[in-house]
Amino acid sequence: RGMSGAFIASCNDPNAIFYNPGALASAEQGISLGYGRLFNNSFQILMSGALAYRLPRIGTISLGMQSMDVESEGYKLQQESTYSLAHSFLLIGDVHSKLYVGYGVNLYYLSFGETVGGLDPGNQTTYGVNLGALATLHQRTHIAFAVKNLNNPSMGSDQTFDLPQHLALGIAYEPYDGVITEVDLSQKLGEETKIQAGIEFEVMDNFWLRTGVSTYPNSISGGFGLLFKGIKIDYGFSSHPVLPITHQFSIGYQF
Repeated sequence: RGMSGAFIASCNDPNAIFYNPGALASAEQGISLGYGRLFNNSFQILMSGALAYRLPRIGTISLGMQSMDVESEGYKLQQESTYSLAHSFLLIGDVHSKLYVGYGVNLYYLSFGETVGGLDPGNQTTYGVNLGALATLHQRTHIAFAVKNLNNPSMGSDQTFDLPQHLALGIAYEPYDGVITEVDLSQKLGEETKIQAGIEFEVMDNFWLRTGVSTYPNSISGGFGLLFKGIKIDYGFSSHPVLPITHQFSIGYQF
């Protein structure tokens, strides 16, 4: 969140599975665990976990999980979970440029708690297919695209609803070592195009500051990252025009 979600062209850790599966082959392998309070609400908790591991001659395999619970007075009203599997590899490359591609599958799970009358609304699962690519030019320019839910999945029995299809394009540039700027254009099918822009700069060895802006809704964000002996700690926040600030933390380990 520190760069307002502008990440598909510069994602360099296991969390790439949530943004651009094509970038996993160029990302650091390791594990990451995240925790967030959406709009600082104690009843809206978002948790995540991601693992990326590079295999010889095969590429990078990644696993991911995101779960959001909505609770009130100790009762779980709703649970949304996404379980992800992705594979990324170098398609073509030379000393100057490289092209990485990747694909993945999300398994979506939705469950509602019992009603006041004791009725169980039940639960349902479905799956979505994701694609992504990342091109690196002369080690400083990165161009990426990602498509989520390419197969147009839906949920529901009597009344169905489509899960949003999402397309994102991004370009990141490193003017010099320790500084990354990125601009993304993203759109959910049928909605306005969202602009996300962010910058990350290394103020000292293994310590980064981040900031960004985005539209729909208009938002500003900031955060930091710290790496010490393979352990990586990240914090980010993002504002909202009406609702309180969202805070997110993560801790990970690079293999």
